[in-house]
Amino acid sequence: MPMPPLSHHEIVALVEPFARAGRQVDLAASQRLERRIAFRPREHAAAGTLPPLRETLQLENPRAGSFALTRTLTAPDGQRAELVAHGDDAGALLARVDAVAAAAQWRCGSGWSLAFSHTLAAPTRLVPATAPQLVRASARAGALGFTVTVSTVRGIAAEIELPEAAHFTPPEDLFAVLGWSWTPLRRVRQGWQGALLLRGHGAARTADAEAKLERTVRHLAATLAEAPARFHERHVGARWVVVLRRLIPLFATAALVAGAAGVSQLQMAQNSVWRMLIFHAPPLLLAALFCLRELPRFEFPPLPRRLDAPAWHADEGSACTATR
Repeated sequence: MPMPPLSHHEIVALVEPFARAGRQVDLAASQRLERRIAFRPREHAAAGTLPPLRETLQLENPRAGSFALTRTLTAPDGQRAELVAHGDDAGALLARVDAVAAAAQWRCGSGWSLAFSHTLAAPTRLVPATAPQLVRASARAGALGFTVTVSTVRGIAAEIELPEAAHFTPPEDLFAVLGWSWTPLRRVRQGWQGALLLRGHGAARTADAEAKLERTVRHLAATLAEAPARFHERHVGARWVVVLRRLIPLFATAALVAGAAGVSQLQMAQNSVWRMLIFHAPPLLLAALFCLRELPRFEFPPLPRRLDAPAWHADEGSACTATR
């Protein structure tokens, strides 16, 4: 059964701890039917490398005893970082959200900016205090941007999505040259997509993701700041390693076929353990294949070559400078 719209008395009771903290309700932006209360924005001046940010708060009460508080930090260029907290006490949610500094969700440097969106799970008796978990990120290097979706499930890779950009076609190994945690980009309908492998779980997984994403956007900004030919010159060794990585599934398949052909030449006793393992190898390998998080791709990747284009056709201006 749906909850009734928020009454005036309910709103007064819910916003009482917010009023004590100096937050003012924005009745025009609130939605009583959807049980959503909005608060007037706050402006944060630029500090250090951080751009000026506009902070908005939104409290949702979909059912009795259940609240979700969303803080959104928006830069002048539209880049946003969100923090969503869940719990059963609206006042406690405000304290938990305010305890997370804006600087923890925003990183900015010469030619790049990175906004993190986190979630705060409801505390329990076993885990009374929970750390913010990264769920999304928005990155910009010059005029180019990409988004990252991070699963909170251990072992699931983060998805990097680079949207279509006019006159810009990235090499497939644009990010893969950074190491084994980055997969090559592949063409999709809206642009390009890649994956970022993460380690650990909980706070450790978030820290690993944030460190790798900062390295990714720094790499993209440095790449776009130079001519395309420099990308090949700087990463020629890493590009060949990426080719060998992409050939691993094909080499492994060839090795299995060669091994199967040589089995008939082996002399083994009828009750040998090795004979039993070889006999059951095909279904075991098939089961192992479907247990992988991502199915291997059998391909002949293009060989690395010098990029002859005179420019990347992307604005090389600083993402931070543009917001200051």
